[in-house]
Amino acid sequence: MLKIFISYSKHDKKLAGELKKYFEECEKIECFVAHDDIIPGSSWEQEILKELEIADFFMPLQTDNLENSYWCQQESGFALARKTKIIPLIPNIGGSEPIGFYAKFQGLKIKLDGLRDSVRCWLINEGIISKNSEELEKRMIIFENSGSFYEAGMNIKSLLEMESQFTKADIHRILEKTLNNVQILESWAARDYLKPLFFKHTKLISKEELEKFLNVR
Repeated sequence: MLKIFISYSKHDKKLAGELKKYFEECEKIECFVAHDDIIPGSSWEQEILKELEIADFFMPLQTDNLENSYWCQQESGFALARKTKIIPLIPNIGGSEPIGFYAKFQGLKIKLDGLRDSVRCWLINEGIISKNSEELEKRMIIFENSGSFYEAGMNIKSLLEMESQFTKADIHRILEKTLNNVQILESWAARDYLKPLFFKHTKLISKEELEKFLNVR
């Protein structure tokens, strides 16, 4: 399991949380963000130090807010001293170039309207996931955007050709998009493919979600 520590200002905690979500769609990644992962009542300084000690990647969320944060500067100094691999995350809107001791490190440009794609490209470039994931992602996006009952049936059939590469996150994503796209949810052609898939993964799907899918008339 690879561990990522995201350093961020409290003003950017929503974006940090979204990045954590997309990084952890890869089951090889565990991502630490303080507001999500520190247990209430614990010594947060000690928790942060512990996570910095075990991080494989230190990723400062590079905004003006970060540069004005005393604690983020402390975290950066710790990562530099430990020689953790540093990859600044630079948003395409509101982002700033790295400065100071880690200005020399190559940053990762992230698009606020395409966070999942930005994260996925990095995972592929790092060799953490295979290039086949690009094709899976293309088919997933086509499925999510199904605009008719017929398209939904054809698109899930195409997507299921890559079922052997599905992760737990992919199953959750297919279910989420199914429940939120009427063209998929009410397509009997699509449901013929989706029902066996969801029953195969009942341990990953809540009873309420499964009932919502099954109760369409």
